Amino acid sequence: MIVIDAATLVDREALCRLYYEFHEFHVLGVPDRLLSLGQLPQTHAASELCHAVSKVIEGADSAILIAKINDQPIGLAEIYIKQEEPNPLRTAYRYGHLQSLLVTAACRGQGVGAKLLEAAQQWAKDRGAAEMRLETWEFDEGPLPFYEKNHYQTLRRTLVRTL
Repeated sequence: MIVIDAATLVDREALCRLYYEFHEFHVLGVPDRLLSLGQLPQTHAASELCHAVSKVIEGADSAILIAKINDQPIGLAEIYIKQEEPNPLRTAYRYGHLQSLLVTAACRGQGVGAKLLEAAQQWAKDRGAAEMRLETWEFDEGPLPFYEKNHYQTLRRTLVRTL
């Protein structure tokens, strides 16, 4: 049974391992943009990543949701509440920003990602968000089809041309 809860400081080590896998997955997809972190360290306790994870967990407008099966971490969703400033040219929104969503390779295709996404959306809605936004890399085997399947649509694109 998949259990999704807000992460606590006790979960930091497990979250750091999940973030490591998340990063390395994207390195494979866009190797010309991202660098490998190398070998997974034995502990992240004093690392910059661990401190960053702590700040998100303790933040008033941020959270990390952690998915577990039999108390084993298998996925995460990192989310923030954002508020656009009023502007005479645009409608301002209060929205959730999904910074990261990961399911371990061994657990993909079992509905964990959809459950994490649903929980992240509910977290944002409970805090007054009108919509959820995210950015994703586009590459073969990347997450774009997952988000489209879950009713996300492109609002804006960043286009790049090598010179």
